[in-house]
Amino acid sequence: MEERKRWGKKSRDKRDWRKYNEELVVRGEFYLDCKWVRNWNKEIAGMNEGKVGAQYVYPDSMMKFLAVLHQWIDYRGLEGVSRKLVEFCQLPQASDYSNVCRRVNRMDVKFELPFKDCCVSTDGSGMKFENAGEYRARMYGKKREKYIKVVISADPNRKKMLDCEVGIEGEGESEPEIAMEHMQKLMLKGIDVKKFFGDGSYDKIDLFAFLEHNDIEPAVKTRKNAILEGDGSLRDKEVLKIKKGYKKWARERHYGLRWLGTEGIFSAVKRKFGEQTRSKKIENACNEVKRKFWVYDEMKAYAEKRA
Repeated sequence: MEERKRWGKKSRDKRDWRKYNEELVVRGEFYLDCKWVRNWNKEIAGMNEGKVGAQYVYPDSMMKFLAVLHQWIDYRGLEGVSRKLVEFCQLPQASDYSNVCRRVNRMDVKFELPFKDCCVSTDGSGMKFENAGEYRARMYGKKREKYIKVVISADPNRKKMLDCEVGIEGEGESEPEIAMEHMQKLMLKGIDVKKFFGDGSYDKIDLFAFLEHNDIEPAVKTRKNAILEGDGSLRDKEVLKIKKGYKKWARERHYGLRWLGTEGIFSAVKRKFGEQTRSKKIENACNEVKRKFWVYDEMKAYAEKRA
């Protein structure tokens, strides 16, 4: 295939490599940061206050710590890790693997949003069940497992995760519908959404109507065969601008930033934690995938604060 020439100005690398290098090093500290142990008793007391039934013995901070390590270590291995940490006087007591499995799978992960306004870029990708893939289906005659569909929204300027929806291939809501839900949640939290980035699959009348109603600037690439509605809507204006010159429109809308918000995060998560799940149950596998993106976001924020 003939190599396509890059259009537009040559990009300049403005990154502070000394600072960024330190961030990458500090990310390694994130995996073994046990400062939360100092508040073990206080956290347990707060969790058990007013609780009916069996009391908690292990704090949520411990389960979050083990959920991070679960990206590489199975649950039985995590029991061994906690035993060794007790031996090294880092933990008061170890938890058995079945308790860790239950607590981690029930964990409700949330993305921290410490700002008042943002831009939103949304896109989807696929993750695999354990031992799934075209190769196994072709070699052993097994029916191909469906992929796990992940739709993320992120701020391309901050390279920060905003929300994540995980489901099964061919099921659930469409990507544009999920994007509108993510933006709606942000606005309900008092966060002003300034701009939305999306590829051609987000060229939907309902999405443009949502953006126009909420005064959100669009950076959505409309289809080449897009038909004008003739009502002077926001979508019609974007279609006309793109028909006059896509490159000019892309420069004005800074459309290339979309990649920093979605493709960059997908690439980083799959590189670090892989794109396969250990869980065999669909619900647990979906939760496991969401935790991959949560861990990456937490690790990145940890490094940025301490580097």
